[in-house]
Amino acid sequence: AQESEEEEEEEDYNSADDYDEEGYKGAQDRAELMAKSQLEREMILAERLEKRDQRKEQLEVRAKIRAQRNQNAATKRSSARGKATAGKDRASQMRELGAKRREAEARRDRDREQRQGGSDDDDDEGGEEEEEEEDDD
Repeated sequence: AQESEEEEEEEDYNSADDYDEEGYKGAQDRAELMAKSQLEREMILAERLEKRDQRKEQLEVRAKIRAQRNQNAATKRSSARGKATAGKDRASQMRELGAKRREAEARRDRDREQRQGGSDDDDDEGGEEEEEEEDDD
C-alpha cells in the first residue's frame, strides 16, 4: 500500500511539469475539462496548479541547499588552505626568529672575544659588562 502511494506521489510530482500556465496539459486535456462541470473543472485545475507550485518550491529549496553545500565546501577548502598557509607562515616566522637568535649569539660571542682579546688588564670591568649583557636577554 505504501509503495503505491509513493509511486502515486512521484507521478504527481513529475506530472506537475506537464501543465501550462493555466493548468492544462494540452488542447485535448482542455477539451476534456471543458466538458466537465465548472466546479469539477476548477477543482482539477486548482489541484494541478497547487502541485505545480509545490514542485517549484521543492526545486527552489533543493537549489538553495545545493548552493549552500557548494559554498560550505568552498569555505572549507579555502579555510583549509588558509590554515596551511598560516602554518607555513608560522614555520617561516619560527625559522626567522631562530636565525635572529643565532645572529645575536654570534654577535655576543664576537664582542666577548674582542673584549677579552683587547683588554686583558680590565678583567673586572669586562666581567661586569658581560653580566649586564646577559641580564638584558
